Amino acid sequence: MKVGYVSTNYSLCKADSTFRLSSLSRERVLKTAISNLECLKRILLWNLDHEILFFRISSNTVPFASHPKVTFDWREELSSLLGEAGDVVRENGIRISMHPGQYVVINSQRRDVVESSIAELRYHADLLDAMEVEGRIQVHVGGSFGGKVEALRRFETNFSLLPDNVKRRLVIENDDRIFTVKDCLSLFTSLNVPVVLDNLHQSLNNDGETFGEALDMVRRTWKERPMIDYSTQEGSKRGVHASTLDENHFREFIKSVDDVDIMLEIRDKERSALRAVEILREMGKLDRIKNRG
Repeated sequence: MKVGYVSTNYSLCKADSTFRLSSLSRERVLKTAISNLECLKRILLWNLDHEILFFRISSNTVPFASHPKVTFDWREELSSLLGEAGDVVRENGIRISMHPGQYVVINSQRRDVVESSIAELRYHADLLDAMEVEGRIQVHVGGSFGGKVEALRRFETNFSLLPDNVKRRLVIENDDRIFTVKDCLSLFTSLNVPVVLDNLHQSLNNDGETFGEALDMVRRTWKERPMIDYSTQEGSKRGVHASTLDENHFREFIKSVDDVDIMLEIRDKERSALRAVEILREMGKLDRIKNRG
């Protein structure tokens, strides 16, 4: 198994810096992106030193890259740094994902939202292309306007509008309120899009299946090792991710899964990832680092 965390490293640097749209300029975009990419490379190397081989790159790596006001070729301007980060990923077998924010709604009823969602997804895929890595881009199905059946149909229709470099990377995650694992599986059947299983969401929104049954169902959607998201509930507000790893829960969880890569959606990020690595190592389930013996 590989284990990872999301977007930045509190012990090291901030790889997801951004700024207000009102202060957008070519210079501001490039300055912030350079800082983010330098930090990203540092994080990837730090992760290697700590046997963390899965990482979710921030959507803010190049701030406002999909905005119509950004008309310059940021890929060319940042090619050296993008290439360096990509080299670390490829040479060491690191798994990469990205997860655009909730404003990306492929199945929206509004044309402008669909168009902006496509532009944002294109940016994500272009970033990964510039790094020369085949990371996955993770999205939710979206809203349930008009009912689930109609909402799923709109997703299928709008999926056809996506660029090829997005289509080949897209994966769908079950959510905690509307679309269950089985709903996501219906899109795999029609579109061949793999399903990311989120354990917390599945516990809150399901069709009566156990987590193990859900994992069995989604496993067949993957040609490579499945990605799953892991967290535990904190407090009484539905779906709030834990501040830190519940080690006892994680140990029991690991006993119930095999041959998956785990993205920790836990708020103290690398701190919990370090503890998860130790647990996986103790249990004999941690992947070895490529080219390091």
